[in-house]
Amino acid sequence: MFRTIALAAALLAFSGGVALAQSSTTTTTRSTTTTTTEGTKTRTETRTRSTEVTIGVDGEALGAAIAGAIADAADPEQARLRRLAEPAKKEDAFGAWRMSDGGRDTGDCRVVLGEKAGFLGVRPATATGCPGRLEQLRTWRVQMGELVFYDRMGQEARRLKFVEGRFIGGGLELVRDTPGEAPAADPAGSPVG
Repeated sequence: MFRTIALAAALLAFSGGVALAQSSTTTTTRSTTTTTTEGTKTRTETRTRSTEVTIGVDGEALGAAIAGAIADAADPEQARLRRLAEPAKKEDAFGAWRMSDGGRDTGDCRVVLGEKAGFLGVRPATATGCPGRLEQLRTWRVQMGELVFYDRMGQEARRLKFVEGRFIGGGLELVRDTPGEAPAADPAGSPVG
């Protein structure tokens, strides 16, 4: 039993997560009776000793912490971004951005995130110079501190975190577009978005 508790505590410490405690109390009472006879007198003495152990772990929180530790170990870069991310506000996203998805033929891909909100706070995203897979990102909104893009069908397509003034996630990166700035060229001569 103590090995299981130690293992759970070690996994929780490794994951850096916090599990909420739920109390479970076990009480053990042990009595000892001793009878001694001295001549014509009999003396009976009873001693009682109680031991109480309280252990508590929230299984859901522990499971989430372990899953988070495994995910962080599998993708350290995403773990680093999660630690650096700050909650985005819709005001952080308005305007023009240069978009890339790992340098794959994005060229001079730019997107303008509009301010006018539609149904459920969804706003327009207008892409220019982008490959088809990025032009499909038609609308956006900030949800739970992240920038969420939706495709033509209204399905969630990408979710990005706000890190150091840019949006990153799902292989996509948005950097604030500077007016009049030409895209940089890589050594092969093709533009890099």
